[in-house]
Amino acid sequence: MKNHSLYLFALDPTHIGAGGYRLGRVDNTILRDAATGLPKIPGSSINGAIRAASIYSLPDGEREQAIHYARDTLHNQNKKRPHPGADDPVARVFGYAEGDENGQSRIGLVSFRDAEILAFPVPTMAGPRWITTRALLEAAGCADVPPLTNPEKIVIQGVGTPPPRLNLGWILLDAAPKPIPFPVFLSEQPGMAHVRANLVLVHDDLFPSLVNANLETRTSVSIDFETGAGAEGLLFTYEAAPRGTLYRGQVDFDDQRFPTEYAGALALVKKGLTLACQLGLGAMTTRGFGRMQPMLGEA
Repeated sequence: MKNHSLYLFALDPTHIGAGGYRLGRVDNTILRDAATGLPKIPGSSINGAIRAASIYSLPDGEREQAIHYARDTLHNQNKKRPHPGADDPVARVFGYAEGDENGQSRIGLVSFRDAEILAFPVPTMAGPRWITTRALLEAAGCADVPPLTNPEKIVIQGVGTPPPRLNLGWILLDAAPKPIPFPVFLSEQPGMAHVRANLVLVHDDLFPSLVNANLETRTSVSIDFETGAGAEGLLFTYEAAPRGTLYRGQVDFDDQRFPTEYAGALALVKKGLTLACQLGLGAMTTRGFGRMQPMLGEA
């Protein structure tokens, strides 16, 4: 198995909806991890966006072939296709299941893990800072992360002369400057030097509260297409993770069962990932949401 680290840096706010309305201060909430209560981008959302974008990243001839296969498969409820899935350039990578009597199926050779928050931007009196935790950095492969046992204290990246106390949104905490490690691969990517220089290490127990308290809440209204104005009674609110949020996920390629197709699959996923992140992940993309800076590491 070839494992590639995947980092997504939000260039716009991101709304990955939880589905339906919820009772509370926000009508449309964003998806959260059931265990931690933290927002995330599910692997299924990444897979779907990249699979769709991969079709349009193909050369002209193959693109038309893949479009016809995807369209006919959907319209005919997977029972009639212009050609077998084994002959389709996208289905061979992402998998297919043919529903007729003579149809075949094949598991995809690429899989996407959920992308969880690695660093989250919060406003402070000294400008924006990116909060993270020791557990998150160690999961990303960082060593020698400073220990933090007191929830009332934070560690600020040891660059310059940080203040003795720093507010993270609504809370003021004692701060101590120490070097905070950062994934080597990320340090070499455009724009990540600024994030690394402004890292703040917080206690694991405090991190979920700070993240959820600093999400964006926006108000919108459905449009009446006859009048072009807002429809009466259709005002709603929705959550969004702010721009600047850094997510960490993983892309796996099954090169054991499909050793000869790994190189082609990797090239297709890279093209699809670039296009999908330009168009936007999640909902509200036509309202300026969802663009990402993708960073795919080596296996």
